[in-house]
Amino acid sequence: MVSVNEAKNIIRHQISALDSIIMNLDDAKGYALYEDIISPINVPSFIQSSMDGYAFAFDDFKSAASLTIIDTIQAGKSSSNKIQQNQAVRIFTGAALPIGADTVLMQEKAKVEGDQLFVLDEKLQKGTNARSIGADIQESAIAVKKGTILTPGAIGLLASLGITKVSVTRKPTINIILTGNELQDIGKPLTPGQIYESNSHTLKAGLKRFGIKEVNFIKVADHLEVVTEAIKVSLNKFDLTILTGGISVGDFDFVLEACQQNNVEQLFHKVKQKPGKPLYIGKKETKVVCALPGNPASVLSCFYHYVSVVLDQLSNTSLEMKTVKASLTNTYSKQIGLTHFLKGLYNHVTNEVTILDGQESFKMSAFAMANCFVELPEDILEIRSSEIVKIHLF
Repeated sequence: MVSVNEAKNIIRHQISALDSIIMNLDDAKGYALYEDIISPINVPSFIQSSMDGYAFAFDDFKSAASLTIIDTIQAGKSSSNKIQQNQAVRIFTGAALPIGADTVLMQEKAKVEGDQLFVLDEKLQKGTNARSIGADIQESAIAVKKGTILTPGAIGLLASLGITKVSVTRKPTINIILTGNELQDIGKPLTPGQIYESNSHTLKAGLKRFGIKEVNFIKVADHLEVVTEAIKVSLNKFDLTILTGGISVGDFDFVLEACQQNNVEQLFHKVKQKPGKPLYIGKKETKVVCALPGNPASVLSCFYHYVSVVLDQLSNTSLEMKTVKASLTNTYSKQIGLTHFLKGLYNHVTNEVTILDGQESFKMSAFAMANCFVELPEDILEIRSSEIVKIHLF
């Protein structure tokens, strides 16, 4: 059995990122760049006005009482006129300065009489309001580094470079194997001894946060041969196999033996935590197996704390829960020896957190209200109201 920190460190050291795929830029949000993006152009590629105003040569303004306005330049247009001595042009934001101009006077500081421009800005300096070539990104420079997660801002930058496709670390293909003779599909009537299968719906919703929408599901009976074959097929077809149930030590828990029969290397089995103590993670070459307990609250807790780390490692992302500290509003007692992850309700305004009722691993009612886990270390026996605790936001 390993500690919580040991388990997460094992995942980070033993599981590597997948290979790359080429994607259309517009579809790549949330993916990690597989290689540096080198800028093919200067941005801007011309000297550009950052203001609506008037462009001219600064030295002319210093030596002349007024300047003659000879042209108007809109964004997207360029002027064929070269600025001559004591001349200026009307210009708008984003437009290219004409040859000979190096400074833009904002229109609020200008006085115009006929075609004559009078400068009313005594603090004007050479180059004011004129964006130089490559002021944002220079040609051949690294525009976005390898490993960067493609946010809307990063995608916008790449689009401004004219880039249409990117090489990214691909997301894992995922198969979820649901074990348990007692499981019934939602929408169908229950017979005595059955429960509705909810874990697949929980996991599918959780995976969407990682940009994974296509997930395969299979439900299998609690028989060693059946579970063994299901894992064998999954290892051949999918990057990540997630199992729910069958990983404890009951007479009908066959997942651990089935993994062994498929030559899956055990990274760890059992974590010093509650809920989710029987958690198993293993790998076979580049394929990963995560076997979660069957109880719904344990499944979701293990997904947030461990499967999310596996997904980050495979996809080269960093979407783990944000961890902060908050003041506890109620007292809670537990046994020493296990780290407890308790469903909590966090108030970001007061920076307070309340441990909710219904912490048992078969209860999902608290999860429906919770927005965080309150982590109580394994050596803590009791935590009192007003004490500071570590929480994980989800």
